[in-house]
Amino acid sequence: MEIKFSEKTDKIIKNLALEAKNFGVKIYFVGGLVRDVIMGIEPLDIDILVAGNAINFISSLNFVDIKSIHKDFGTIKTQIEGLEIDFASTRKEIYPHSGCLPQVTELGCPIEDDLIRRDFTINAIALEILGDGNYRLIDRFSGCSDIKNKTLKVLHKNSYIDDPTRILRGLDFKLRFNFNFSDIDKDLINEYLKNPSREGLSVDRVVLTLNKLFSSNLRAKEAFGEFVDKKYYRILFDYKDLSCEKIFDAIEKFKIEDYSKVLIKYILDELFDVPELKTRLEIYKHFRHYSDDEICVYYAKSADKRALLYFSKLKGIKLEIKGSDLLNLGYKQGREIGVMLDKVLEAKLAENSSITTYQDELNFVRENPIL
Repeated sequence: MEIKFSEKTDKIIKNLALEAKNFGVKIYFVGGLVRDVIMGIEPLDIDILVAGNAINFISSLNFVDIKSIHKDFGTIKTQIEGLEIDFASTRKEIYPHSGCLPQVTELGCPIEDDLIRRDFTINAIALEILGDGNYRLIDRFSGCSDIKNKTLKVLHKNSYIDDPTRILRGLDFKLRFNFNFSDIDKDLINEYLKNPSREGLSVDRVVLTLNKLFSSNLRAKEAFGEFVDKKYYRILFDYKDLSCEKIFDAIEKFKIEDYSKVLIKYILDELFDVPELKTRLEIYKHFRHYSDDEICVYYAKSADKRALLYFSKLKGIKLEIKGSDLLNLGYKQGREIGVMLDKVLEAKLAENSSITTYQDELNFVRENPIL
């Protein structure tokens, strides 16, 4: 199999292969890079798997700039002649509880033992880097065939129980590449969602996966729609009142640019309480403490028109005059100034208000004194 890198990158890879041979370890491309190459997609990131201890191997090389090391997982981030490459040790791992972070039980295991811990067959293909520009394909789980057939398959029946975020990652692959879950996988997912175990669930891990799933605004609506329709929210909750139509109507009304952040808030956050607000000034003072994202989610959950009024009519209104201006007009420091500023602001917030400039505000103060 041929992989086209730049001349510089190709030279670095060949040099690493030579050093690995001298050190007594084998190195591989694995996962997303291999999948993308097979699909004809140019790989963006370079990750290399070391069948041995990646940290020890890389630490022995004097031409590598080490950026960070994660000893527990045997991973190391590097830069070589300006090229960023992440290295990982082959490893075995277990899941003590469904949805928790995995525990590493062995570093430096054979490549086959590392591949079986991965999510889908399409990501469990490896290419041994031979160093002469050639690669040896390792496809124990028929991932190449599944790529050709655009099929998503996990590697064992407990895969979604061990890590339910694989359901969400599968949905991401489905939408990005026009793949689909195998019939067996659909059954495994449905069985898991009937009785999900959340005892050790890492919510942070779910959120990270959701962030990636919704990261493309072009696919976010379809992804969220399927998340709701297929009840994938049951990974987190038994029930959640979510509406694709309502949240995307709010996203449009509130001109949200980062869909992912708002969608995750909509999924996770509870509806915050809003007191009785009778005047525009009260609406303004209440909602100004919230971000656009928070108000958007609140509106999607409540359909409260006061939130929309604040965002579309009131949010951009600010006073030009300051307390020092009122002091110059004879007002005393303290409550008097606060009351007068609120009075000016209320007048400026009024529908069809004629107060738009600094001078308009000063004129209003002179014409409506409270001294």
